[in-house]
Amino acid sequence: MNLNLNNNFFHLRTLVFGLFLASVFIIPILIIKFGVAYSLIYSLLPAALIYLVIVMSNPYWGLVIIFIFNYFIMGITRYIPIQGGIVMDILIMTTILGVVIQTINGKIHWVRIKSPLILLSGIWLLYCILELLNPEAISQIAWATTIRGVAGYFVLISLLTMLLFDRFKDLKWVIFAWGIFTLLAVLKAFIQKTFGFDYAETKWLNEGAWRQHIIFSGIRYFSFYTDAGNFGSGMGYSMVVFSIISFYVKQRNLKIFYMIVALSAAAAMMISGTRGALAVPFAGYALFTILSKNFKMAFVTFLALIAVFLFLKFTYIGESNSFIRRMRTAVNLNDESFLTRLDNQKKLRVYLADKPFGAGIGLGGGKAREFLPNAYLSHIPTDSWFVMLWVETGIVGLILNLLILLYIIAYSSFMVMFRIEDRELRGYITALTCGVIGIIATSYGNEVLGQFPTAFLVYMSMAFMFKSKKLDIEIRNKRLINEYNEQT
Repeated sequence: MNLNLNNNFFHLRTLVFGLFLASVFIIPILIIKFGVAYSLIYSLLPAALIYLVIVMSNPYWGLVIIFIFNYFIMGITRYIPIQGGIVMDILIMTTILGVVIQTINGKIHWVRIKSPLILLSGIWLLYCILELLNPEAISQIAWATTIRGVAGYFVLISLLTMLLFDRFKDLKWVIFAWGIFTLLAVLKAFIQKTFGFDYAETKWLNEGAWRQHIIFSGIRYFSFYTDAGNFGSGMGYSMVVFSIISFYVKQRNLKIFYMIVALSAAAAMMISGTRGALAVPFAGYALFTILSKNFKMAFVTFLALIAVFLFLKFTYIGESNSFIRRMRTAVNLNDESFLTRLDNQKKLRVYLADKPFGAGIGLGGGKAREFLPNAYLSHIPTDSWFVMLWVETGIVGLILNLLILLYIIAYSSFMVMFRIEDRELRGYITALTCGVIGIIATSYGNEVLGQFPTAFLVYMSMAFMFKSKKLDIEIRNKRLINEYNEQT
């Protein structure tokens, strides 16, 4: 059975051309009868058809589109009234359908996903599915609405990345594109800071987001991310990843580019006003001092971390700057916001004392108001990915999730230190590992591990971390072939 769609491009072009000609008559009628929105949907139909045929023929491009849209989708939703999560779900399901078709055609081999990562993400998904049996989980709608963010994306993005991004050049282009996207995010944030918010951002702030972004210490900028907390942590993530990679890439131009990205991300992290984002570079660079196996580099990195901590903890230098002043509160254990979070956790500890499996997925923090507006938990903010998991999946779920994440970091660290031979690849995997542990660390203070675009970047990073040995063999084989060709 062969479902190859490549031969259908001629028919597709004919269909698209026909739709284009028909548009001359149809679009004006749609605008008159239904408005601009319907005419816009119709005008996108040819592009949608082209997308479907391309992805069905080669789902690799489906994952490329997922990667691109993931970074910008939440910013787009401020201008176009669409559900970002639903759009991403459609892109993922379409790509999976393409994978199924090309598997039948024998072009995709599932042996590529033979990895502990798929097993671990599958175990976590299974646990979250079994949460349906939790007697405390009284809202199946809440479970169905939020399961994909808690566990579904972890499995699907890891699986698709393992299947479709199978070469070293895939890793390199993902990193390069990520760098460009980071610079665009930084540019957008500084446009907000310099020229103010545009009409869509102002509308979004007026709908309630101003409470988190216009505060006593100043304005927190969010670029096209979901919020300033996610933006600050994401920029810290990019700062760690690109600064480390810049030490290892061979091309001088790339070294300079990645260092510019890292410095730009550091500046953007500051203007986000996200205190918890500091955990990303602190945790990431701390791990780097171990993984680098370079005493001088590790020593310099360690001194830099100590210097930043002492600067924030024991000096008042730059106190007139609102961004530095807010960052300084991250190391203040008497900060009012920090104490409030601890107080909320005490209340949750009492409530969850007899609930080892939690209150049910989707029923923690503010989002519980949508499903159970009068529930006790709906009035206690979680303010943290791990506190949210604790509330929704219980202490059992929290421990399981932490063990999975720690295994992933330990596995990748072992590969970096003892198994990967190619220096450049080792640099890439080191950077991804340090970035991921930074996001894990900051997830105690922010729910970033479940938000666009950070979550997908983390899951893709994990997939590459687990493919590192395979990529190392690919590089070695290419080197041996080149040496053989030179000799002959």
